[in-house]
Amino acid sequence: MKTSVNLYVNNENSKEKLDVIKKIGYDEFYTGMYDVKESMSWKEQLDYARKIGLRCTMMHCSYYEPRLDNFWLNNDDGELVANDYIHQIEQCGEYVDNFVVHLNGSKNSTLSKIGLERLERILDVCEKYDVNLCIENLYSSVEIPYIFEHIQNPYLKICYDAGHKNFLTPDFDICEIYAQYISVLHLHENDGTKDEHKKLTKGSKVYNRLVDELPLLNSDVVLSSEIKVNDQEIDWKEYLKSNLDSLKSLAKDIENKKEMEL
Repeated sequence: MKTSVNLYVNNENSKEKLDVIKKIGYDEFYTGMYDVKESMSWKEQLDYARKIGLRCTMMHCSYYEPRLDNFWLNNDDGELVANDYIHQIEQCGEYVDNFVVHLNGSKNSTLSKIGLERLERILDVCEKYDVNLCIENLYSSVEIPYIFEHIQNPYLKICYDAGHKNFLTPDFDICEIYAQYISVLHLHENDGTKDEHKKLTKGSKVYNRLVDELPLLNSDVVLSSEIKVNDQEIDWKEYLKSNLDSLKSLAKDIENKKEMEL
């Protein structure tokens, strides 16, 4: 299985991070539309990555979390969120295959027909650019079921975030139910109480769950970490190396799991 990691692992120089990711041995990388956190624009990142042989697994949307719950409400902020996502897809759609979006920002998010109508509009743009719209699992365990119950579209996919499941919706069996729709992954772990974006640890609760879950996915889904290294005392390059080792271990355990089930 191929491996990938987020460029926004820290705030170091973008070019240096891409060089390190390539040198360490990742197959791919991914980034976000929020250029303010990087020394290169997202377009410059993709252009340089292509030169050094790194494919972009996905593009993560830019968002303002306090506004996200309005996506499902009949108000101007809801239209602003939808139109902003459309604009972002129009910018990057010809460069990437998967675009990841957040559709809620708290456990207070509701569901509605107008939210579905906005999704349909966004999906029309995705079809134009031949890019998957990947809904990330967040605070809600009912949002994804609601969406897939009401919308059937080949460009409607899921970004499965293992860390979010662990501390937000541990009982939502997203892989078991929606495996065929999972196009991209955010692999990281936490202590079950908050979002920590730590690398996977072999034998941990999250790791063992993934060994059981990921064999259900399509074989071309890339093992993509979403980790953060904010502690200046941690060598981020060594952390990236260790993270890649964890992904390779996970890939091996997944293959062993598949062979056992044959």
